[in-house]
Amino acid sequence: METSRLIFCIIILLIGVCLSGCYEKSTNDGNQQHNTENRFIGDWEMVRSVTDFEIWSFYTNGSAKNIITQDFENQSMTSISWYDYTKDNTTVCFSTKNQTVGSPNYISICFSYSFSDDTTRLILSSNNIVIIDLVKIT
Repeated sequence: METSRLIFCIIILLIGVCLSGCYEKSTNDGNQQHNTENRFIGDWEMVRSVTDFEIWSFYTNGSAKNIITQDFENQSMTSISWYDYTKDNTTVCFSTKNQTVGSPNYISICFSYSFSDDTTRLILSSNNIVIIDLVKIT
């Protein structure tokens, strides 16, 4: 009888240890990075764009698409640019997709970023000056 109780207590203790290990694992920095990544993913519309309409789309594969539509001499013009993006906890960097460093079409630029309004607003800034102000649309 006492052996059964001891085995039962050991099993309960092991379950507790396993569950506490799972809890710690789910709150580690790697998961925080994953959560930050999820906040970027989706479509964002530029607020107060100098163009008529601008959308940024972030994808899980590290690609970003920028669509700019503007009226020019009574005609609507749309340009689409693709970028690769990388980020850490404070900075996001864009580089032109399928271009190598040193090629004439290669662009690389980094911004500080911050989320607000329950992660539905994304601000990209440089030297504390807001460069891109986005609001999430999907």
